[in-house]
Amino acid sequence: MRHSLTLLLLAVPATSVAAQVGYLPTQSPFREIANGSYIEGSVGRVFGDGGPLLVGARNGTSEGLRYVLRGKNTLQFSFGFWTAGTERSVIDADDSVAVRNRGLVGQRLYAAEIGIHLNITGGKTWHALAPYAGISFGLVHGGASPAADTSGYQFGTKLFFAPALGTRLFISQRIYLKLDARALFWKLVYPASYSDEPTKEPGTATKSNAVNTTGALSQYVATPELRIGLGIAW
Repeated sequence: MRHSLTLLLLAVPATSVAAQVGYLPTQSPFREIANGSYIEGSVGRVFGDGGPLLVGARNGTSEGLRYVLRGKNTLQFSFGFWTAGTERSVIDADDSVAVRNRGLVGQRLYAAEIGIHLNITGGKTWHALAPYAGISFGLVHGGASPAADTSGYQFGTKLFFAPALGTRLFISQRIYLKLDARALFWKLVYPASYSDEPTKEPGTATKSNAVNTTGALSQYVATPELRIGLGIAW
């Protein structure tokens, strides 16, 4: 009886300690991310609507390449370039309201950016996933406007920022797949001709027929983008 009681008392703390340990290392859903830098390629889809005046970037595909550097476990930095083959509307500000929208033309965008991301699971993956949230800042340039656009509108070169949410799926310690969603914020600058009454159909004292009736010559618009990518340890 005495020996049985002694064994029982020894077993209780041992059981308690085992319960506190949690997962065995080989069974844990968390795994260390061994590498600190990656080269990442991506393709995506831009879902712009052109903004209120329809002349901003619309739907198109994007391609990008960037260098990813993981900092102190939680932080991750990136430096990269991307391009997007979008479309935009051509507006003839002097024509009548019904026909001044001349349709869509190609608008190629070129951009360079830097980004900072917060790895939600730190320096580890959870069931091979490494979710993150972050933001990028950069410079984007739009290709020249077609000759058919007589309004003077140009996308030009501008600063932008892009908050993002996404996750990486590690196939191995050296390779991952990426999926993220972000919104590209940039400022569209409108020509003065958009605020003038069209010569072929001027407005009245109570109703303006100008392309831009807000009086604002610039405004920020958000352009959503979804991207998938492949990263390889560098």
